[in-house]
Amino acid sequence: MSTASLVSLDGEPREFISRAFAPGGLVSRFVPGFEERPEQVEMALSVWETLSVGGRLMVEAGTGVGKSLAYLIPAVLWCYRTTKRVIISTHTVNLQEQLVSRDVPLVSGMFAALGFSFEHMLFKGRKHYLCTRRWRQAYADVVQKTALVVANEDEEAAEALSDLIAKGAWDGDRDRLPRPIPDGVWADVCSEGDRCMSAKCQHKDSCLYQKHRKRLDKCHVIVVNHALFAADLAIHKETQGQAGLLPGHEAVIFDEAHHLEDVIRDSLGIEVSPSRLKRLADDTVRLISSGSFQKGVTREVARRLRTSLDDFTSAVSGILQKAGSRSGSAAAREKQRLRDPDLIGEDAPKWLRQFSAEVGAWEELDLSDEERFEVQSLRRRYAALASDLDSINTLEGDGDSFVYWSEKDAGPRRAQVVLRKFPLEVGPYLQEHLWSSLPSAVLTSATLATDAKFDYMKRMLALDTTGELVLGSPFDFHEQACLCVPSDSRSQDVNSPPFNDYVAQKVLEIVDMTSGRAFVLFTSRKSMEKVAELVRDRVEEKGYPFLKQGDLPRDALLSEFRERGNAVLFGLDSFWEGVDVPGDALSCVVLAKLPFPVPDDPIMEAREELWRAQGLVPFAHYSLPLATLKLKQGFGRLIRSKADRGAVVLLDPRIATKSYGRSILRSLPPARLTFDIEDVAAAVPPVHRTRTGS
Repeated sequence: MSTASLVSLDGEPREFISRAFAPGGLVSRFVPGFEERPEQVEMALSVWETLSVGGRLMVEAGTGVGKSLAYLIPAVLWCYRTTKRVIISTHTVNLQEQLVSRDVPLVSGMFAALGFSFEHMLFKGRKHYLCTRRWRQAYADVVQKTALVVANEDEEAAEALSDLIAKGAWDGDRDRLPRPIPDGVWADVCSEGDRCMSAKCQHKDSCLYQKHRKRLDKCHVIVVNHALFAADLAIHKETQGQAGLLPGHEAVIFDEAHHLEDVIRDSLGIEVSPSRLKRLADDTVRLISSGSFQKGVTREVARRLRTSLDDFTSAVSGILQKAGSRSGSAAAREKQRLRDPDLIGEDAPKWLRQFSAEVGAWEELDLSDEERFEVQSLRRRYAALASDLDSINTLEGDGDSFVYWSEKDAGPRRAQVVLRKFPLEVGPYLQEHLWSSLPSAVLTSATLATDAKFDYMKRMLALDTTGELVLGSPFDFHEQACLCVPSDSRSQDVNSPPFNDYVAQKVLEIVDMTSGRAFVLFTSRKSMEKVAELVRDRVEEKGYPFLKQGDLPRDALLSEFRERGNAVLFGLDSFWEGVDVPGDALSCVVLAKLPFPVPDDPIMEAREELWRAQGLVPFAHYSLPLATLKLKQGFGRLIRSKADRGAVVLLDPRIATKSYGRSILRSLPPARLTFDIEDVAAAVPPVHRTRTGS
C-alpha cells in the first residue's frame, strides 16, 4: 500500500480523523466493505477533543456505530502526538478478546502504514499469572507424593504443567495454557499480592508476572478490565499514590462503562466465608509441615494446632450459618440484610488474634527468608480476617455508608453462608481518588443514557461536569425489527404466580411462529425454572432443542445454540448483554418482565432507605433508569448487523399501561411497536434464509 496517498499523522488532527473514516480513507483500506457512518465520525472527533483538551466525555453509541474504532483511532493518534499512554478498560472477556485479537491489531496496522508502530498489550489481574516461587513449593510436594502413590487428576495436571514450564514455551498466563488446569491446582500456584515477596524473592529475575508488568512501561495502549483498574485505584489510595498495578497514564477510556459503578463497589467490599477461613487454616498446616518448621515445631504442637484450627473452622462456620439465619422466615432467601450487631460475638475475632500472635512467634525460629515471609503473610491474614469480623460485628456505618448482608453461596459440595460488607455509594470515592486527578476520561457503552439523558449515570459516578453525546444506531430498526407487547398481557399481574403460566403459554405460541430460534430472558431464577418446567417437554416435542442456563456452562450453551440453529434458550442476567449470535439462529428475544432491580436485595434496600431520608424518590432516582438500561441491553441481543431481522416480545404490560412506560419506550431503539402477537411471524426471517452476523 502506498503511504503517499494516506494523510499525514502530523497534519490537523480533526482532518486526519475525518478522512480516516471517509470513503477510500485509512479505515476502508484495511476493512473490506467498510461503510462510512456519521455516528462513528462524530464519536471519534469528540473522543479526540476530550483527550487533547482534557475533561470527561460520556458517549452512548448504539449498536453498529463501531465504537471500538471510534475511540481507538483518536486515542492512538493522541499517543503519537503527545507520547503519553492511554488505558482502555472493559468489563467482559468477550470485548477484551475482540479488542486484543482484532481491533487493536487492526489499528496497529493502520498506523504502521503511516510510520507509527505503537506498543500495546492486554494486562490481567495477577491471579491469572503463575508465581514461580509458589509453583516450586507446590511441585516439590507433588513429586514427594507421587514417588509413593499413583498421581491423582490434580497431580497429573501439575506434572503436565511442569513439562510445559521446563520447555519454556509458556508465558505464565493461565488463559494461554494448551489445556485447562483445575481451579484447586491453580489456586496453589498463582500470583497473589499478599503472597508476593517482591524484590526479596529469590525467583524475582524469572518472575512471570513481573515480566508482563515490565512490558507495560513500553506500551502506548494497555487493555485491562474494570476489576483490575479498580484494584489499581485502591492500591493508589492505600499507598497515597506511591504504588499501583499500572504505569502512569493521563487518559482512560472505559468501555462497557455502565458496569463501572458495580465493579468499583465490589473492589471496596469485604466478605467473610468458611472457605476463606479453611484456606487460611490449610496454608498454616502446610507451612508447619515443611522445611525448618519440622525442627522448630514438634509433632505434638503441630497436631494440637491442626486440631485447634479444625475445631475453630467448624465453630466459625456454624456461627456464620447462625448469623445468616437469624431473621426467621427471611432465612429462606438467598440474601438477607444484617441489621443486628454482635451477630458474630467476641470469641471468633479474639481467637483469630490469638492465632495471629502464635503464628507471629514463629518468626523467632531459625527460618529461611522465604519461610519467614510466609509466617508474616499468615499473621497478616489472620489479623485482617479478625478485623473484618469486627467490622461485621459492629455494623459500623450501616445504612449511612455501608450495607451488610448474609448470602447463601452454593459451593461444590454444599451451600455456605457468606457475610458481606459493601459501600452504598461509590461516587464520592471516585470523585476524590479518580476524577480529581485523571486529566482525561471517556466513558462509553451502548447503554448509558435514559430518555437521551445521562443524569442517572452521572449521579451514580459523581460526574458533575462532563461532555455528553448520544448516538443512535445506523441500523434501520423500524424496518428490521418489531417490538411486540401482546394485547392480552394487559390482564396479567406480573407479580402473581399465574403470570408464569401466561409466560409459558406465550413462549409456546412464539416458538411456533419463529421456528425456535429464540432467547427467553428472565429476571428471576425461580420464574425461569417454573416456566422451563412447564414448557421444556412441549418445546422439544415440537422439534426445537431446549437449553437453559445452569444446565451447561454459558459458553457451551451459546455454542450449542448457534450450532443447532433452531434452539430455544432460557437465560438470566448474563444473557441480557455481551452475547452475539450470528445467523438466523437468534431471530426472536422474549423478555418475560421489565428488569427492575429486586426490591429486597440488600444493597437496593439500604440505598432506598438512604435516598428517602435525603428526600429522593427511589423509583425515579434509581429503579426506573436501571431497568431502562437493562431492557436496552436485552433488546440489543437481536439486531447486530444491517442484514438482521427479528422481533422482541415483551410480556410485561406495564410498558404500555404505566405512565413511565413512555419514558422507557423513548429510550429503546425505534422498532415497529405492535400489540398483535401475530406480527411476530412476519417480523422474523424465513427459516431457509441465511443471515450474516456482525
